[in-house]
Amino acid sequence: MDAAEAERIGLADQIVPAGTASQAAIDLAARMAANSPVAVRAAKTAIRQGGSIGLPAALEVEDAAWRTAALSADRREGIAAFNEKRAPKWPGE
Repeated sequence: MDAAEAERIGLADQIVPAGTASQAAIDLAARMAANSPVAVRAAKTAIRQGGSIGLPAALEVEDAAWRTAALSADRREGIAAFNEKRAPKWPGE
């Protein structure tokens, strides 16, 4: 399977030129770190817990992660920042 096929079927999210993977990973990590700390923590928890269990339990894990983010002060700040057309200042709660 070549890179184009891997990307087409969803096996790869991004293909980068040879020798640029480290910088691409650093750039991706920086974009992730700019997001709500609450949402990033919830997503990481869901990935860790949900990857090795059955679908019904995994859906419960995902729902708990969503509720954590949706009910957070970070969500309210994200909405306010969007409406005010400014960068968010995540409270991390």
